[in-house]
Amino acid sequence: MGIEKLEHKLEQVDIKQTRTPPGPIRFKDEAINKINKRNITFGKKLHLFIPFIVSKDSHQKGLKLRVYKGALGDRDTLKVFYLQFWFNGKADIHKIGKYSQRFGVKECDQYLRDLVDTHTDPKSGFWLKDPNITRRNEQRIVEKPDTTKAKGYTINETIEAYCGAELPGEDPERGFSKDRKDGYRTAKSCRNWFRYMAGYNHRKSLLTFYDDENGDGVVQFQSNKHLRINKPKDMRDLFRKYPPGRGILQDRKYWNRRRKQTYTIPASQNKSIYDSNLGKSLIHKLTPGDIEAWIRDTSSEEIKRDYVKVFTTLWIFARKRGWLGTNPGPCPFADNQVYVKKEPKKYEDPYKDIAIEDEKELELFWECTEELSDQFPWKAELHQFMILTALRKTEALKMKKEYINLEKGTLFIPRGISKTRKRDEELPIPPELEVLILNIFDIGNRSGLEFYKMKDHPWLFGTRKWGADKYFNKAFKQSHQAHLGGDEQFIPELRALMRAKANDPDLLYAPKILRKSYITLSQQKHGGRSEITQQMSRHGSIETLNRHYNKPNLQTRKGYAGKVAEVFKFIRRRSA
Repeated sequence: MGIEKLEHKLEQVDIKQTRTPPGPIRFKDEAINKINKRNITFGKKLHLFIPFIVSKDSHQKGLKLRVYKGALGDRDTLKVFYLQFWFNGKADIHKIGKYSQRFGVKECDQYLRDLVDTHTDPKSGFWLKDPNITRRNEQRIVEKPDTTKAKGYTINETIEAYCGAELPGEDPERGFSKDRKDGYRTAKSCRNWFRYMAGYNHRKSLLTFYDDENGDGVVQFQSNKHLRINKPKDMRDLFRKYPPGRGILQDRKYWNRRRKQTYTIPASQNKSIYDSNLGKSLIHKLTPGDIEAWIRDTSSEEIKRDYVKVFTTLWIFARKRGWLGTNPGPCPFADNQVYVKKEPKKYEDPYKDIAIEDEKELELFWECTEELSDQFPWKAELHQFMILTALRKTEALKMKKEYINLEKGTLFIPRGISKTRKRDEELPIPPELEVLILNIFDIGNRSGLEFYKMKDHPWLFGTRKWGADKYFNKAFKQSHQAHLGGDEQFIPELRALMRAKANDPDLLYAPKILRKSYITLSQQKHGGRSEITQQMSRHGSIETLNRHYNKPNLQTRKGYAGKVAEVFKFIRRRSA
């Protein structure tokens, strides 16, 4: 084994540079791809900036490439484009993007062009906006999409959706909602609105409306055996069976074989919106002029005004669904924006200012209704009930036996059957009303009307359309079809009998005067104190009560005038 002598001098080796970054490189993909972190000594730094060889007068001024040291096990070199700039006298950097196959020199150059065009002065080249602040605002502030554009639904599609039919891509609704309040229309209102929107057509024979417990109108579909049309499954099926233009009611012609003559019953002068060309136009482009031209040929001024209300309903419904955009403005048809020509009234209501005040007339009314009770059960009692309670006919027809508490002496009126539908109310039962109620209960003892006493028959005024097949039909007995439907045949009989007994062929009577009669009598008995009368009439406004329901006759008004004239006792007739 040889022996080596140790040297006393250190080995002379060149020191490796650890802080000098690589020199500038060209702004080319080939030059960037050659950059590798293994060939760069980072020292204690985590990254280094490598400048690009670019023109100082171009949009690429200040462009640099940041190369990251990364972890020991990382094979790939992370390279990111950065831009160094001066803003408000301070130097700053702006991250452009990570270098990759998707974002290279071409994409970086286009980004720089757009950035310089929007953030620098084209003449001086000074930076006017900080690109870092712009980027933060882009993440903080989201550009609002253009929602002012309408969805482009037609009037017919709006009618279908308003009636409860499902449109593709839209959530279906129950149908027949109120315009400016929450809730739904009553059955009567639904019936009228549907006639204007899609009636005057055979499709109207396939549905009917009734009020539920809350007083909201509910549609019920039915078949038409005469036309051999099956019952629709839903509103969409109804409009499928009768699309626009199909089933429009035409003039009806009858041949009288005895007289050898043809009779023609003309169809209504009115028309439905759904079956017209206007229905195929866009709802957001509908103008007051379009409506004025469309309603010009309708039958009367009131019908014209109703059509305007229907168009207003459709427009408001489309706005609530967001179909008119986010800035549709106010309804262009409301507040008398549509001109409706004033026309002379074709019919003047003769019962508008009539009320029964004379005690003899009241006794005559009661005597005649008692005489007709056997022929018209429940109908005669309905009129008696209305004059003793001041209830409206539609409210009285929906009364149930369970609403009457004779022990407590109260008559319960749920909000669902009240016209205002605001709250539940209770009325007192005076002795005279209690006698009438007991008489109504006794109708079930009559021959053929025993069904009225069944426990599952809830209605106070029973139906006249009863049959043996309905005895065990609980659904029918509890439906609105099981209560009294109307009194159209009873009214002329009662009026004729009252005229005959009073020997007055001009005597006026209609059920609408019963509520006015009660209110007028109440005002007279309580010295004109409307707040007392309001407790029984349930008016929301005393002004409405005094203006439309307090109807004293001429004799009563003469008495009012005579009491005031007693003050002027000093007035004398002049001598000749």
